Amino acid sequence: MQRPRSRGVLALLVVATCCMAPFGDAADAPALSEGVVKPFRAVTISASIREIIRKIQVEEGDRIKEGQPLVNLQSEKQQLAVERYEQMISKAQFDYNAAKRLFDQNVSSRDDALAKEVELKRLQAELSIAKAELAEREILSPLTGVVVRKFKESGESISENDPILQVMTTDQVLLLFHLEASQLPAISLGQEFAVQFPEMPNVKSLKAKVNFIDPEVDARSGLFRVRLLLDNKEGTIRPGLRVQAAFPPPPGKTAPAQS
Repeated sequence: MQRPRSRGVLALLVVATCCMAPFGDAADAPALSEGVVKPFRAVTISASIREIIRKIQVEEGDRIKEGQPLVNLQSEKQQLAVERYEQMISKAQFDYNAAKRLFDQNVSSRDDALAKEVELKRLQAELSIAKAELAEREILSPLTGVVVRKFKESGESISENDPILQVMTTDQVLLLFHLEASQLPAISLGQEFAVQFPEMPNVKSLKAKVNFIDPEVDARSGLFRVRLLLDNKEGTIRPGLRVQAAFPPPPGKTAPAQS
């Protein structure tokens, strides 16, 4: 009765030993540090004036290009002001040319030609101001990316600095990590690391480069910030996801051995 039982115990020991064998190499591997994905650029678009929105030309999820018109505010008065000054400048230019021609022919005094020139330049300055006020009522995209949030709708009134749209760049993303100060000597700008995303196990073989190392270590936690830049032209990686990377461990410290 005792011999079969001892054989069963021996078999269990053999199986347990075989299962533990692969963990021997894991003790030498650096531990994974966890960070978060941040947008490369994110901008909240607002107006610098109090006005009524005539039209918002984009919706959430639309891809946009830098310089593309996004929002038009009411601008009829400003457009009329521009046209008015253009007509006045045309008349003032004609008067100045005529006065200068008479002065060159010694028919009129220089003061008359000078007065016409001053009036022409004044109107040109007024036209520049009117055009600037008109340009304030067309809001252009500051970047190439995606519209991620829409705060207002066409027809609503806005005050200065009221948020209208939020846009962000998605072709590149930043991966933010907080590492121990003792790891500083092992991290350098341009260094490349393999990264993985726990929520996206099918996304593999991605590498990101260090593009920022915080020169200051937080005195309370003893950690410093490291940012990696990752190409994301397909838009697969979304800001807010968790990210993991195997940074070199602090000197004399390795991942704990499995028991």
